[in-house]
Amino acid sequence: MRPVTRRARAILAVLAASMALVVVTGPVAAAAPQQATIVSHVTFNPGGPNFGDFTITGKAADSHLICGSGTFVDTGIKFAGFQAGNGGRTVVQLQVDKTFTCADGTGSFFVKMQIQADFDTGLETFSWVVQGGTADYGNLRGSGSGSTVRDADGNGNTNTFTGFLIG
Repeated sequence: MRPVTRRARAILAVLAASMALVVVTGPVAAAAPQQATIVSHVTFNPGGPNFGDFTITGKAADSHLICGSGTFVDTGIKFAGFQAGNGGRTVVQLQVDKTFTCADGTGSFFVKMQIQADFDTGLETFSWVVQGGTADYGNLRGSGSGSTVRDADGNGNTNTFTGFLIG
């Protein structure tokens, strides 16, 4: 076995230092998360998926990281459990998948919601995560929390998502 020369050690040290620099500067070079508020108006559709429209405000929309408006459709809903006896109330957990499509043609993005629905009060709270999308939103990520207010007529509700997006 041949001993490692001083020159080989120097080359290895330079390579190791370069790799360390890439690891440290990589996250710094990434874009900063940008605040976003999404308000969606949901129409309940007993014969198919719920659907509606949305608007986005905040730095993410102002900087054109994301579009300002469009439509959405629920692409999946799963019952995740329930809790009873909380002061006599029933709270149900649901997972809802949504596809938001931008009106300006820049693409669509996918949102997964974890909803806690209080059937006695009609109030909902949720957490949400953006998991990529199509076209301009293939690398879009984000998360936050939100709340839902049921429409007075009972045929829909308004979801308000607050959080951050990064692309």
